[in-house]
Amino acid sequence: MIHIRHKKFLICLFLFFLFANVSLAYTIEKMDIECIVNPDDTINETITMIIYNDENKNLTSISYTIPQNIKNFTIYTPLGVKGYSALYNEGVTEIDVEFEKPVPPNEYANVTFKCLVIDAIWTKNDIKQLIMNFPISAKNATIKVVLPPGAVISSPQGTLLVTPSGYKITTDGKHQIIIWDLSLNKEITFTITVKYTFISYPTQNIIEQPAVGNNLKYLLIIAIFGATIFGGLFVKERISKKKIIEGAENIKNELNELRNKLKEKEEEIKNLTTRIKNLEKELNKANKNLLNKDEIIGVLNERISEYESRIQKLSDENATYKEKIKSLNEYIEKLEKENKELKNKVKELNEIAKKYMEEKKGVLWSFLTEDEKIIIDLIKKHGHITQKEIVEITGMSKPKVSRIISELEDRKIIVKEKIGRVNKLTLTEESKKLL
Repeated sequence: MIHIRHKKFLICLFLFFLFANVSLAYTIEKMDIECIVNPDDTINETITMIIYNDENKNLTSISYTIPQNIKNFTIYTPLGVKGYSALYNEGVTEIDVEFEKPVPPNEYANVTFKCLVIDAIWTKNDIKQLIMNFPISAKNATIKVVLPPGAVISSPQGTLLVTPSGYKITTDGKHQIIIWDLSLNKEITFTITVKYTFISYPTQNIIEQPAVGNNLKYLLIIAIFGATIFGGLFVKERISKKKIIEGAENIKNELNELRNKLKEKEEEIKNLTTRIKNLEKELNKANKNLLNKDEIIGVLNERISEYESRIQKLSDENATYKEKIKSLNEYIEKLEKENKELKNKVKELNEIAKKYMEEKKGVLWSFLTEDEKIIIDLIKKHGHITQKEIVEITGMSKPKVSRIISELEDRKIIVKEKIGRVNKLTLTEESKKLL
């Protein structure tokens, strides 16, 4: 039987616990939260908690808040579920659970919530962004996010777009998995953001090995004028290196084939030599027979000459194969030398581009006021932040913050982005590269 309580009563009860700081009759000792992200942008969320009844009376019910709209909601506990209520209000789901068997004083119990979250992922320019909040009052908590197959964390400039820090990344062979292990001494709302995309591969290799000389100078100029073209140089270098490795591998295979053929020829020479010895034995035996010794010797000498001619031919082929092996070894050495030179030139390009970006970053930073730097540092730290939060954190007046935000927007340093139902401030893509 499902108990449905009055909506106004639940809202009042929630606000009472939130603002009056009323202590609950139980504590949550540990929480494990697993979020499996599906390709259709929904999330299978499983919340498992261990609760402890620290009162001197039986515990018959608990409450929990999930700050998302959810579907397909289920509850499991060894105590049994007598009834529950779920109230959806402006993107937040409030849950009350009544147990069939109460939790005795000073005893523990497990409770698991499972649901489908439908409003935590947004897409922009083929980049997926996951944003979720978790109210956590447990002393220890683990949060695990499992990305869909083929999805990888976005990492422009080599920085993974995952917040907050303190996470570790692993894989089960099909999925990237992000894990936060938390040890807390107070209740918090833990907010995570993950930007990810799906891997795609080119259908054909259309980039050739970069030439030496004038072409290299041309690539150097391109690397200085843009991060995108500079990234292309990395692709060019990787593909060129791949072609060299593949060429060397083919040469090695050809060498192995030649060695096998040489071994076969040497075995054939050995067999022919054995046959010559056998013929000589036949000749010696023939001398003892009544047959014409000279005639037999003549026939045997012709056969010996024939075999010696074949042996000479095989020896010549053997010398030819040895020359080919020597030539191929020299070519491998040449390829290895060119590969080393290519790596050194790419390293030079990296240093020049890095120096250019550092100089450009220093110029932009020097043109910012101290207040502008403070606000930009806050946006960099949080990734996304509201204008109201900036006022609260910095202590600046609302008009002053508004004026600075407008100036930074006009200069294309920051931009407003809609996150859920709230407009938040974030750095532009260009600013992220330079600041």
